[in-house]
Amino acid sequence: MNKVSLLVRKLTVPPIFAALLLIVTYAARPDYYGNVWSLLLGICFLAVLPSLAYPLQKYIPHFKDKGREGQRSLAMLFSGIGYLLGTLTAFIFNAPAELKIIYLLYLFSGLLMIIFNKVLKIKASGHACGIVGPIVLLVYYKLYIPAVIGALFVAAVFVSSIKTKRHTPSQLVIGSIIPIVCIIIAHLIIG
Repeated sequence: MNKVSLLVRKLTVPPIFAALLLIVTYAARPDYYGNVWSLLLGICFLAVLPSLAYPLQKYIPHFKDKGREGQRSLAMLFSGIGYLLGTLTAFIFNAPAELKIIYLLYLFSGLLMIIFNKVLKIKASGHACGIVGPIVLLVYYKLYIPAVIGALFVAAVFVSSIKTKRHTPSQLVIGSIIPIVCIIIAHLIIG
């Protein structure tokens, strides 16, 4: 069972869900992006750049000998850089409001994850945040069928995270609440 739980965690990493969110929303509503280049940039900023943290950890001196915690910190750093670059690009090039909301959700979620985990020392699950965030956006954009399918993965992530002892239920709940709060903030800003 532990091997299945580890496999579930590996297959549901947040960058994969970010890429799926972008592809699904683009397929349903390409007008949210303006053009295909905005989709490709989104995949680079929200999926590719955050994913680079994992293979590059062993080459970055400050993080290479810190094990899982170093990997987690580096992933937060790379994600934050990607989210910030994506948000700046969306605003500089006046992307559609819907794309700005996607980037703001990711940027604010990343900031809250850093505040909880590094400042307040309250461990929030980045995995839960990265899975729930796309589902929150799918619901926000009224793409209910993909949202329901995604919700099934939330249950699998929760179970696998608890079985592998990566997170407690409270860490998963905190990580899940963060994107809900952030979509409200993004909506109030862009509305």
